[in-house]
Amino acid sequence: MIGTQWTTGRSGPAVALVAALALASLASLTGCGAGGGAGHGPGRGPRPDAGHAARLAAAPAVEPTTAQARTLARAEQILISRCMVGRGFAYAVTGTAPESEERRVFPYAVDDVEWARAHGYGGRADRADAEARLADPNQRYFRGLSPARRAAARTALMGASPVGLSATTPTGMTLTASAEGCTAGAQRELYGDLPGWFRVKVITMNLRPVRESLVHEDPKYARAVGAWAACMREAGRPYASPDASRQAAATLTEGLPADRAEATETALAVTEATCATGTELARVSRALDRAHGEEVRSRFRDEIALRQRFQNAALPTAERVVRQYPDEDGPSGRSGAPSDTSGENHG
Repeated sequence: MIGTQWTTGRSGPAVALVAALALASLASLTGCGAGGGAGHGPGRGPRPDAGHAARLAAAPAVEPTTAQARTLARAEQILISRCMVGRGFAYAVTGTAPESEERRVFPYAVDDVEWARAHGYGGRADRADAEARLADPNQRYFRGLSPARRAAARTALMGASPVGLSATTPTGMTLTASAEGCTAGAQRELYGDLPGWFRVKVITMNLRPVRESLVHEDPKYARAVGAWAACMREAGRPYASPDASRQAAATLTEGLPADRAEATETALAVTEATCATGTELARVSRALDRAHGEEVRSRFRDEIALRQRFQNAALPTAERVVRQYPDEDGPSGRSGAPSDTSGENHG
């Protein structure tokens, strides 16, 4: 899948919004609109009708299952692909990366000694993710286009500029996106009210940093980190915080051969985890995460419920789109590297 997810850390919701190509460095998130079968006209769809409003109101405010979330994500990819092909570009339908034990996230401190012994800080998974991004068929396809075709493909996918949609995250950052292009068109076809969907998506997918900030700012966490730091000093690792420990791991492994880098990272991660579980840091972090998580969910319960209703209202359309799309490979390059439909040879 081309793009970035509105999350922090390795794991995130299965439903991903295609936001930016590696070929373009964008300061803001950009969506894309319709055309070629995704949405209406050149990306400017009609306002949501009364039928959509009724379906949204009737949809349950319950969290979609993992399978349902993957159906929504796949349907969006299919609609984007249809739109891009209609505009003369190839676009492979790719899946979301499955979550795995190796990609666990520890926002306060690594607190699982056995995990640290097996995975260090997760550097091997990070390297695998980077390699997967380079091998992504859509990334390869866009890299192979001429500069003019690449710019045209970017506009087709994401719109000419991030204008038309705007929302503010719980941390106060304003994110904007285009209401035109194939990504916005796909989302409009699924969710109907594109501005409304954009707003609740931006808010609810940025709740985690709010919760984690509250934990980091809690005096109980600071006291627990102090005890952890004393343990680390006794172990010959004089780092004041888990963040400092991880930064040290990056410095210590820089330029080392892969096997030595992995061994160095793992040794430090094991020490961090041993001190986290040997002091109160692991217990306090988990308790504060639960408490502040409930606080954040309560504060944004209306937005969470609306996002759930959007997703559940979109499921019938998503299931129909996915059913109509064959799983087997086809001439449009659904798996592997897609081929350009313009007839231009880029060598």
